[in-house]
Amino acid sequence: MYKVNDIVVYRRDVCKVVGKHRSDFTGEMCYDLVPYRNQDGSVKMQVPISNKAGNLRDLITEEQIQQLIKDTPDIETLENKPANMKSQYAALLKGNEVSDLVRIIKTSYGRNKARMEQHKKLASIDDEYLKKAEKYLYDEISVALGMTYDEAKAHFEDEVAKITGE
Repeated sequence: MYKVNDIVVYRRDVCKVVGKHRSDFTGEMCYDLVPYRNQDGSVKMQVPISNKAGNLRDLITEEQIQQLIKDTPDIETLENKPANMKSQYAALLKGNEVSDLVRIIKTSYGRNKARMEQHKKLASIDDEYLKKAEKYLYDEISVALGMTYDEAKAHFEDEVAKITGE
């Protein structure tokens, strides 16, 4: 169970637990969450404490970030089937695995790079999901490490580059 002021991830958004209450609709105990970067109260989410849907999880730890960095070169990209890239990306985005965000980033970056080398226009679907995956990944890392978004992105990319020698 989480306590008030704990930082958690709900779906893909980093949130702060601001309270608990019993739902008027279901009678279930629920957490009250607000987005970590927007705690003015304009957006509030109610999530059952039972977490039956599995959409609520702990914020990534520094150790998990280091492991993710080490694993990144070995994370496989998606199968390049243009007809269903959107559904492949969407399925990964719905999950809770942080490594799935890296998989989306690697796939869309690789596909965009190949298109640029062929002097083709970038695929909007790749660009859309690249931006979403980067936002979720680097937001979570930035909160976990106490950095800005840009610092977290640079840190992650620099550490992966050290491993891959790029």
